[in-house]
Amino acid sequence: MSATKMNDANHADPRVLPREQCVLRYALDRWATERGSKVYAVFEDGREWTYAEVHERTVRLAAGLASLGVAQGHHVAMWLPNGGDSMIAFFAINYLGAVYVPMNTAYKGRILEHVIENSDAEVIIAHGSLTPRLQDIRLSRLNTVVIAGEGGAPDGLRQVAFAEVAERSATPPELERPIEPWHTQSIIYTSGTTGPSKGVLSSYLHMYTNPGPEAWPMVTGEDRFLVNMPMFHIGGMGLCFAMLARGGSIAMMENFSTATFWDLVARTRCTAIFLLGAMATFLLKEDPRPAERSHQVRFAFLVPLTGNHRQVAERFGIDILTIFNMTEVSTPIVSEPNPAKPGTCGKVRDGVDVRLVDENDCEVALGNVGEMIIRTERPWAMNHGYY
Repeated sequence: MSATKMNDANHADPRVLPREQCVLRYALDRWATERGSKVYAVFEDGREWTYAEVHERTVRLAAGLASLGVAQGHHVAMWLPNGGDSMIAFFAINYLGAVYVPMNTAYKGRILEHVIENSDAEVIIAHGSLTPRLQDIRLSRLNTVVIAGEGGAPDGLRQVAFAEVAERSATPPELERPIEPWHTQSIIYTSGTTGPSKGVLSSYLHMYTNPGPEAWPMVTGEDRFLVNMPMFHIGGMGLCFAMLARGGSIAMMENFSTATFWDLVARTRCTAIFLLGAMATFLLKEDPRPAERSHQVRFAFLVPLTGNHRQVAERFGIDILTIFNMTEVSTPIVSEPNPAKPGTCGKVRDGVDVRLVDENDCEVALGNVGEMIIRTERPWAMNHGYY
């Protein structure tokens, strides 16, 4: 289907991209046809899934979820550790035009209760080791638990095995309407610095723009990006979507481990990595090993830029970049490779206006502290609110 036809949505705004470029369902359909034999995902245990296989698994799980009543626009919670199940669950939810609501696997008690209530999810895909935490809390609208692995659901909830749902040989129902770039793709819960965790509403176009080609031009469809952050975090699910949108590939790491990090990176042939917080410092403290120099990594994002970033670059033989980003925005600030200035987070990229202002929204003088306000040139390139 042509880009012109796919983008025929009663608008003439060239900044709003065609569906097959930024909407997960259409992008996956496209790559399964154009790059079906290309590997999209590599896992720690050596499994490799091509675009064709990812598409097949996604469609099967989407059909299974539809048989449970999941439909376009519904909110579906996901509570799984990193791996093939969590990736396909993410894709299948969006393939139906439903909204992906990942939950932190550390949630329990009142914060778990809050997120379940706030999300309006009726169906949750959860690992069996986590489901006991659903006991003795209010479950609001939740009525169905799709369980991966061993475990059970609280009384009163419908319980279905993930393997059973994922293996149903059927096709999903036709969409009631096309999935548009401005439709909500996900609700990601961020830290509650001003109260309980808030659900960030992200459209497909926001998630595309966040780590997309304009924001991250150094990442290409030939890269393989390591997903070493959880799928309930923008650093996990966002990278999966970013590489899908580019026709690239990922390597999935279940948990960040300094002891096995470079061995996994070398074995899975990653070319790009993201190191958040103290990850780089932890890696520097490890004893040297051959894999830390025999890999194919071109560069790493180091966020924030630590004072030892030159040491990281020299020891591991990679370029270092840094950025400023949040779940709510779309990488407004990016550095050049190997920035010289300590503590920098880069410069404002094209397509974004950034100002530092005081309490009256007046721009502060150079060198003074201010509140950052951001505006993007592209519509829907930032979050469209909190749920």
